[in-house]
Amino acid sequence: MTATAIFWDYFQPIANALPGVQQVMLADGDRIDRLIAESVGTEIYPAVVSLRPKYRPVDNGADQYYAAFEVTFFVFCRSEINNDASQDAAYDQAEEMALAVLHQMRQDHRYRADVDFEYGSAKLEPVTMMTLDACQGYEVKCKLLLEASVVFS
Repeated sequence: MTATAIFWDYFQPIANALPGVQQVMLADGDRIDRLIAESVGTEIYPAVVSLRPKYRPVDNGADQYYAAFEVTFFVFCRSEINNDASQDAAYDQAEEMALAVLHQMRQDHRYRADVDFEYGSAKLEPVTMMTLDACQGYEVKCKLLLEASVVFS
């Protein structure tokens, strides 16, 4: 078991629960090359891609250990090139999906002892990806603390 596996076991079901999502994946390090490769010949949008998170171990002093993650994930929705209305709709859909992920993390923080989410740490930034497909989306960065005693004790 790794801390990244704990993060992915937490994040993946949240992303998969988003209405309409077609693809959820963990990226290869700090790039989203896997998403680009997967998009060849396959309908993958809307897609949620998380970078492998940076983290540090945290000891709460009571024999409980946590992983403090610096999370970066992207939500991409397909649009039409040179079609402003389509691009605006893709941005709106991606933003709604990104906010739904953050909302679930906030709910988990309220009701689960193994999750601590710094809601005020979240930053959302609109992004465009132009490869084989035209996509608009949001990059989201936030801080998330998950119980990880199985890794660090």
